[in-house]
Amino acid sequence: MTLPERLHMCLSLQYLTADRNHLWYVPRHLCQLPSLNELSMAGNRLAFLPLDLGRSRELQYVYVDNNIHLKGLPSYLYNKVIGCSGCGSPIQVSEVKLLSFSSGQLTVFLPAEVKSIGTETDHVLPLQELAMRTLYNTYYRFLKDLNFLTPISLPKSLLELLHCPLGHCHRCSQPMFTIVYPKLFPLRETPMAGLHQGRTTVSFVAYCCSTQCLQTFDLLS
Repeated sequence: MTLPERLHMCLSLQYLTADRNHLWYVPRHLCQLPSLNELSMAGNRLAFLPLDLGRSRELQYVYVDNNIHLKGLPSYLYNKVIGCSGCGSPIQVSEVKLLSFSSGQLTVFLPAEVKSIGTETDHVLPLQELAMRTLYNTYYRFLKDLNFLTPISLPKSLLELLHCPLGHCHRCSQPMFTIVYPKLFPLRETPMAGLHQGRTTVSFVAYCCSTQCLQTFDLLS
């Protein structure tokens, strides 16, 4: 049902295969593994993938075939080797309540940690998101030490988010903690369409940090 909580501490891990199980999510901490080169989670119950999956240059192979509820691939995976046959079924996810984002006839589910979805008309960030970004920039960029913040100073859940953000903007790499601005790029409209023609109905999803990044991001440029 789930992967071991301390798996992200296996810093030398290069290949991870967890095919044909009952996993419904990939822990976002796995995106921090510095040596992971190949991830295979085919035949599970995935409905979404971590925002940062594929951000690591080391990760080159991702196989998520036959996850019928999976409809969105992070745009970081665009230049990777991807297996996604059998994904994108119109069947609704009933096991968990997830936020979803639609564009035209396309709908993708977002990671469970996402609290809200921004649009091109949302020019002001929520207060909590602004506070988290300020804390991160202050303690990580300048002091290089998030351990300075104790659980007494901040709730445990928010402290964990500071150490491992929800994701990083696919346009400018700004850390994101509660809100994302998604933009869909149907796979059928990319050069990869020929590799998966007729076998999948998924889209690449660019997760941005603001309306400005949302408007200027272009997967194909």
